[in-house]
Amino acid sequence: MVNITLELQSLRAILESKGLDPDTVDSIVSKAKEEINGAVEELGMSALESAIEAGVEKGSDEFINQVMLDRIGAQITTETFNTSFTEPSKPMLPYLLQGAKPLKDGSGVYKVIPVGSPSTSPKPSIASNIYDAWKYENTRRIEAAKQNFQNIAPRGSKAEFRTATSKQDANTQWVIPSKEKDFTEDLGQINESFRDQLSERIRDIIKEYEDSF
Repeated sequence: MVNITLELQSLRAILESKGLDPDTVDSIVSKAKEEINGAVEELGMSALESAIEAGVEKGSDEFINQVMLDRIGAQITTETFNTSFTEPSKPMLPYLLQGAKPLKDGSGVYKVIPVGSPSTSPKPSIASNIYDAWKYENTRRIEAAKQNFQNIAPRGSKAEFRTATSKQDANTQWVIPSKEKDFTEDLGQINESFRDQLSERIRDIIKEYEDSF
């Protein structure tokens, strides 16, 4: 990305070379800096929306709550600088066997579980766990758009039935695998686009002031 300080210094030198008085030069450079700060805000908030969209896609309210715009560094980062919010695997057998029936031989309990069909229970909204009002509204909007798409998408497979028993190994069977929620690559791409757009906008602002006086 272009160096904002150097660009403003270059603008100042060009204006001075045109014979403008110091007060006028200061005023022009100040206006250019204000416009650049506005561009950082505008493009930065757009990049932040893209980061929130990535958070919704991977289902990470923790990431969305932490993601932020670093205006000084002109980048999207997180409060802790952590970019991985991967969830560990989760054994489900003890939960599934709640209310299970006893096996005929009395050696344990069992329960028939439907698997493979789409859940009829609505998923909890990610937005409900977002604290910042601006992030909440954007998360809710992105979730709604995603849900609308899913509503018109082809339905999933039919349900199958499998038996869970207390004899099974809870560490290897009926385990929800870990969910990969690493945003390193996402933020890398978002920041690259953000900085490219910002560099172009800064050059345009500087050139406009150079050519106007």
